[in-house]
Order: sequence, then structure tokens, then C-alpha cells
Amino acid sequence: MNSARNKVVVRDFFSSFELENADRILSLMTDDATWWVNGKPHLFSFAGLKSKADMTPVLHGLFALFDGGLKMEVKRLIAEEDCVAAEARSFGDTKNGKHYENDYHIFFRLREGRIVEIREYTDPMHAVETFN
Repeated sequence: MNSARNKVVVRDFFSSFELENADRILSLMTDDATWWVNGKPHLFSFAGLKSKADMTPVLHGLFALFDGGLKMEVKRLIAEEDCVAAEARSFGDTKNGKHYENDYHIFFRLREGRIVEIREYTDPMHAVETFN
């Protein structure tokens, strides 16, 4: 698959957050996909390396926290071969009345049009502050 098509998959990934479509996000991932988030798992439960199976309840739980989804604004995408690097910013209002806004750099590796690896760099402490 070429770089331009991989960018389309990654844009679909991001747009699924605003639609609160966890199943769509999961369908874009291979069965053996992994998702790593920076941070200390004992301080931030989303941090660390997780499988696609691990991410299924995480994504559904994440969307349960928001009132109207999570808008992901893609600032730029850079693609080469099977990899896409994305810079993005999120915006969302939580059901507990707080506003969530975070910045991301996310590395994606794709295989045959589906995501096989996600490495997400963000501010985990902002998430902890917002959701606790």
C-alpha cells in the first residue's frame, strides 16, 4: 500500500473519535496490532503497551467519558513506506463538566491497509487531571 493510502487510513482513524466509533477504530487495526502510550501505567491507566483486545474496552470506556465525542484536529501527516507520523490536537467536553484539550504525536505502522502499530505521545497528566 502506498503512502497516500496509508494517510487516508490514519485520517479515518482520527475522524472516528469525533463520531465516538470505537468499533470503526478497532476495524482499522490488525488483530495483532499494538498501541503504546507514553507515561507511567501506575499513574495513568492508558499508558504502556496494549493489544487490540486490551484496547477494546479502553476505547469504549473513553467515549463514555465524553459528551459528544472527541474532536481530533490533524495538524500534519508525514508518510513514508508503511509508516505515518501524525501531529494532532484533541478537543472535547467531558460528562463531568471539564474541557479536555491535548496535543499528540502519533506514529502509525500499517500492513496491507490496516494499522499494526500505534505509538502515542501526549500529556498523560492532563488526562489524569481532567478525568479524576
